[in-house]
Amino acid sequence: MLTRLQDDLGRDLTLADIAAHAGTSTRTLIRRFREQTGTTPLQRLHHARIRRAQHLLEATRHSVERIGTQGGFGSPTAFRDRFKKATDVSPHTYRRSFTTAR
Repeated sequence: MLTRLQDDLGRDLTLADIAAHAGTSTRTLIRRFREQTGTTPLQRLHHARIRRAQHLLEATRHSVERIGTQGGFGSPTAFRDRFKKATDVSPHTYRRSFTTAR
């Protein structure tokens, strides 16, 4: 299932989608996933999306909007908000600090 989450970072996945793929109920999925990983499937998915976005901000010149949209965040605003919540800086600030450090 972790592979499925990793492969589908750009898709707008729901818990129901993930549970259906795993052949279980949403409630059972969350419980078992948390027992195995200490986190929920959506928390893991969001964390993986942020890590991927960080890599793209560091390694490419793609616009922040493009990275957010292709990363499965739904909108540039959703991407900026989730990125800042996870990293305490905006995607633009993250990119600038990384570029400055080179």
